[in-house]
Amino acid sequence: APTSTHFTLGANADCNFTDNYIAFLFASVEGISKVGSYTGSTSIVTVTTGFQPRFVIIKCTSQAKEWVVIDTTRGWGAGTDKELVLNSGNAQVDTDLGAPTSTGFTVATGLGRVNDNGENYIYYAHA
Repeated sequence: APTSTHFTLGANADCNFTDNYIAFLFASVEGISKVGSYTGSTSIVTVTTGFQPRFVIIKCTSQAKEWVVIDTTRGWGAGTDKELVLNSGNAQVDTDLGAPTSTGFTVATGLGRVNDNGENYIYYAHA
């Protein structure tokens, strides 16, 4: 339950047990970062952030799929994007996930990790 200064956890053992946990809290800051969502499609999806992002995290919320990280430092938008999966120990792989635009980003079709028809996705984009 977030407030303006902190958040609290419930009693569920999946997120509040005796183990150590890490929490990442994201917020939209105009021109710098954007937290949002989109619905997958059978065609390329265009997401508007209001700026050209250099770093994006995407997670499907309606299916059990990976947390995907892409960024321009490693070549996002070049057609051989270096994709990292946060919940995997695997190395980065080359794929074509889409590209940054001057006001957001696109996500390619046929990739359930980032664009599966009718599925719901959340994202964090940073300039």
